[in-house]
Amino acid sequence: MKFTQTGRLQASEEGQVAILFALAIFPILLIAGFAIDFQVLTTNKSRAQSSIDSAVIAGTRAYQEGATQAEVEQIVRTYFDALISNGPFPLTCTAPIIAINETDIKARTDCEMQTYLARIADINKFAFGMESATTYGIGKVDVAFVFDVSGSMDGSRISDLKTAARDAVDALLVEDPKPGRENDVRLSMVAYNSAFNAGNYFEAATGHSSEQSVDYYRDGSWHTFYYDSTCVFEREGAEAFTDAAPGPGQYVEAADARRRNDCSGHEPLALTSSRQPLYDYITALRAGGNTAGHLGVAWGWYTVSPNWASVFPAASAPLAYDEPDSAKALILMTDGEFNAVGDSSNGSSPWQAQQLCDGAKAAGIRIYSVAFQAPESGRDVLQYCSSGSDYFFRAESGQELQDAYQSIASSISDLRLTL
Repeated sequence: MKFTQTGRLQASEEGQVAILFALAIFPILLIAGFAIDFQVLTTNKSRAQSSIDSAVIAGTRAYQEGATQAEVEQIVRTYFDALISNGPFPLTCTAPIIAINETDIKARTDCEMQTYLARIADINKFAFGMESATTYGIGKVDVAFVFDVSGSMDGSRISDLKTAARDAVDALLVEDPKPGRENDVRLSMVAYNSAFNAGNYFEAATGHSSEQSVDYYRDGSWHTFYYDSTCVFEREGAEAFTDAAPGPGQYVEAADARRRNDCSGHEPLALTSSRQPLYDYITALRAGGNTAGHLGVAWGWYTVSPNWASVFPAASAPLAYDEPDSAKALILMTDGEFNAVGDSSNGSSPWQAQQLCDGAKAAGIRIYSVAFQAPESGRDVLQYCSSGSDYFFRAESGQELQDAYQSIASSISDLRLTL
């Protein structure tokens, strides 16, 4: 067989291409290997950081609730091990080294991951360290629960509310707090329907005695009807949508005789860190009447407002707005639309609620809201009032209502921790 000059040249060129390709494939594979392994490394680092952060937060919560340092260390390590083992790519980490003092918990771990394609460059593993720390960012919290007890809440809904509210109390209040921290978290509760029952705070809020009378004309003569009522409507005037202290020109309006029985039997429960009064309040909730939601917003705000400190018992005096390391929150709830007002000259109930929510948020209060099987109009008001999308919850079942309250309790607890 004879090769022409052209044939020999072509064969030579093909051989050179093959050699060049063979020489090029190694760095291509090396680069591809590093790219894949680097992506896995990035994923594992994120997973490790999230795991150590979550473990430290879990340990800090336990520490706040009275766990010993040894118990906290075990909680952090157990929590971390459970999280780090649940991932798509193998990762080996050392047991976290933990440091604890009065206000901080710190943890560090060192991790290794085996490489995949980078092994062709004799790189068998990547190693990295992760650390996390928490500080008690907020020492004290005042929280107001605002419950809708209108007629539509009767039956299973009020039962579901009681279960969810009680669970939230358990989640928020430490059963055996450390000495000196018994009042770090305080809760108040108010319930509303067609009007609002100011109870023992009626005279301070309205400037009138609860022993009221009304004159009426019948059968050719005037008569006087006496009644005892602590029902109130909204405030009028320039302070209608503020938390200014009640006083001349800015008192809350007393309900008139025609609607003296329109409010629920639940007067406000002022701020407390004791579980039993909160349990008792929840157990006593009864449904009936219409939905004056703006009154619930107003009185929830009043119970955590320092401007109303003189109205409530000294032990329940709200924290000052500028109290260092503190926070305030409202938790609104309804299953319907806001449809009742005392004085229509103030505007509709939804509009008044929005004005009050604007004022509370401007004062630095975080507003959480739960629409429980509520129609669109009710959801819209609560969504407007909430401090953001993460603060608004829509529940269509009793279990979802419990989940919503648990999420809120967890969020409020997280206010007290900063990474």
